[in-house]
Amino acid sequence: MRDDSLQIDLWHLDIPLIPPIHMPKGPVKATYLLLAIMRDKNGLRGIGYSSFRRATDMDAAAVCARNLVTAIGSDLPSMLNVERIEDAIHPASAAGKAAANALSLAAWDLAGKRAGVSCADLWGRPAGRDALDCYASALWLDKSADELVIEAKQHFDNNYRYVKMRVNRSIPENLKRIAAVQTVYNLPQSIALETGFDWTTDIANDFIKQAPPNLLWIEDPAESYDKMHKIEKNPKYPIAAGEKCTSARELLDLYTAGGISNLIIDVQYIGGPVRFLEIARALSAAGATVGGHRFSHYSTHLLATLPRSLPIEMLDWTNPVFAPLPSPNASGQLPVEGPGFRISLNEDLIQRHGIKA
Repeated sequence: MRDDSLQIDLWHLDIPLIPPIHMPKGPVKATYLLLAIMRDKNGLRGIGYSSFRRATDMDAAAVCARNLVTAIGSDLPSMLNVERIEDAIHPASAAGKAAANALSLAAWDLAGKRAGVSCADLWGRPAGRDALDCYASALWLDKSADELVIEAKQHFDNNYRYVKMRVNRSIPENLKRIAAVQTVYNLPQSIALETGFDWTTDIANDFIKQAPPNLLWIEDPAESYDKMHKIEKNPKYPIAAGEKCTSARELLDLYTAGGISNLIIDVQYIGGPVRFLEIARALSAAGATVGGHRFSHYSTHLLATLPRSLPIEMLDWTNPVFAPLPSPNASGQLPVEGPGFRISLNEDLIQRHGIKA
């Protein structure tokens, strides 16, 4: 091993979710992670991952990750450039983007630890972005109205000033569930709704006519992005979308043709942190407000590089091998701290549910 070479380990993780997460389109019983761990000769470690709903998708991404390491080498400068190389080797490949994402996140985590600074500072964090607003992303569909109240109170007591709840196609049922959560989160723009792409534009427009005003946002309230422009725009019901977009063009179309000013970017779907930063900065300069989908540890640093952003989504079930992020402070904000992404691993869980590639 050359002095500048890294030891790169790839883990396949098949982790059961007990109890299952009840999404709008059905229960999710397991999460699958491709975990990349990079170690240098001094024992410093960088950590990155991509997550999947199906084991076959994880396996495909692992193949791409191994091919990328073979193609470009295992030194840190090459790994920091992995997104560029992947774009040439696997153009428009979801598996390739997921592979590049896991490797690139691990490389930047290691770079931050080597420099002794946060990744947000490596990427040029502007002044005044030391702590960011965040929201508890939970309140699943398996909960009754009474149970929603109990859970919402727990999040509020943990200093979350914003919360996102799941909704289904029944407008009367949704209104009842929202009213229950509003007994705790009663300030304007403190509750966001997640539809999970389960609504049609007709349902969305009917809901807007009946819903309580001043929601934080309604997320993905159409069956596809090309239908977003059909949703009636009302400042009391902001729309957010973008998590399934895989290119700058798709996100720009959402902003221009779709009229969506709150754009949520998934670092895995877009292909890694470098691509995220390039696109997010361009959209922010154009007037959009950008947020991150899942990947709370990483999104915190990515969004801290922007002059403004949506609150950070706090969703622990997609990354159970990580120690949870701390709860927000008394002001409802999450500190952006290093070195790197400041990640700790649950080593026991990796040994119980992981296979090293």
